Amino acid sequence: MAAPLPVIRNTQVHSPLLNNPVMEERIPSPPNKSRPSAHLVQGRRSREQRLKSHSRQKQSDLSKLDAQRYRNTYFHNLCLEVLKDGFHRSFSEVFSLVKDQQGLIDSAGVDSLVQDRTLLADQHAKLDKMKQHLTEAELSLRICDMRGVYAARHKLADYFLEIGDLTLSDHFFQSCLEMAVKVPDDDQKVVGEAHCNMGLAFERRSQFDDAAAHFEEYYTLAKEKQWKTEEGISLHSEACEHLRRLYTAIADTHRKTDTKEEINCLQKAFDMAKESRDGRKEGEASYKLGLAYEHAGDAETALEYLSRYMDLCRNFKDQEGMGRACEAIAKCYERQGKLEEAVRYLEMFVEVAEQTEQQKAHCQACSCLGSIYNSLGQYDKASHFFGKAYTTARSTGDSSNIEATRVLFGIASAHLSFGSFAMVVEHEARPSSSRLMEWKDVRKEEFVDVMQDQGEEG
Repeated sequence: MAAPLPVIRNTQVHSPLLNNPVMEERIPSPPNKSRPSAHLVQGRRSREQRLKSHSRQKQSDLSKLDAQRYRNTYFHNLCLEVLKDGFHRSFSEVFSLVKDQQGLIDSAGVDSLVQDRTLLADQHAKLDKMKQHLTEAELSLRICDMRGVYAARHKLADYFLEIGDLTLSDHFFQSCLEMAVKVPDDDQKVVGEAHCNMGLAFERRSQFDDAAAHFEEYYTLAKEKQWKTEEGISLHSEACEHLRRLYTAIADTHRKTDTKEEINCLQKAFDMAKESRDGRKEGEASYKLGLAYEHAGDAETALEYLSRYMDLCRNFKDQEGMGRACEAIAKCYERQGKLEEAVRYLEMFVEVAEQTEQQKAHCQACSCLGSIYNSLGQYDKASHFFGKAYTTARSTGDSSNIEATRVLFGIASAHLSFGSFAMVVEHEARPSSSRLMEWKDVRKEEFVDVMQDQGEEG
């Protein structure tokens, strides 16, 4: 057995690996994909530095006023511009309108539909328009040009009316009236125009009493004057027409509650229409007044106005109006018990409706005639006209009208057949009974004629 080798005691630690020059070089670690390379980091830093320097340069070009304009709202900047230019009156009015709207919305509560409205302060087009024309008005006021003030405010009122903002249009129409009384005008035409605009404003809101007050002022100023519009229309006739329309609207509100007040308003409307010398408007007012008197039970006075309406329709060759007049006159005669006159006018109504191809009016006229003939016991004519009404109703496709005329036609036909049917029932002859059973199967109209012939032979 070989002897063991002695222990090597190398105090200098001679290692082949450590002394190898190749191994002494540092082995590079693999690249870290999450960390950008040095040249990318350097490029990004340079770009950031360029952007910062550009931003500092741009900010140095902005003035303090520009910075404030950028931070403030559009409404705030507009107010500043108006004040800077010296228009303190314009600023006060715009600011007041905005605050009034805000107060109205706040007082309405969070559940109100008013909360959905866009604030005036956020409507730039309206603010610009007010700035433009209010500053014009203030410039005119400085030189005591009240007509210029009126014109600028009138433009604003027309603008807001055109876009449907009645609150602002009414505000500026009211201010126009306040300015109009200061316009040096001998005949007060501007004042009359301002009253007319205010009357229309109240009428749009259905405030008829206030509208009537302004229209009556307009009528008083325009009466006995030669004022005309740009289209050549007399302002006196225009005032009469406004009052006619308004009195008619007021009468409609009293139709179901106060017949006397309704007739009173319609009488005023008729007088205004007659004074305006517009034949068509006069006829319309006369027709409504006649219907009101007929509804009140005064058939005699109703006939007076309805006959006037019929004459005017004849002059203007208004066939549709003629038909309406015939129908209304026939009802008046029927109320008086003059059925022959009623039938005569209803037959005229049927003729006019056929000529003008008014199917609904024709159906109504035939139904009225059928009702009168049915009440007179002339069941053959009643059945004839009810049948025409039913045929016309079917051609229109109106289901409710079809059902009504069908029932009336059936009633008239039953009345027509009742006499013959009763005679057959009373007769115990076999042929009559056979004829009756046959008729119940087929319901032919010949049954009446046959039964009448048999009755005559009996």
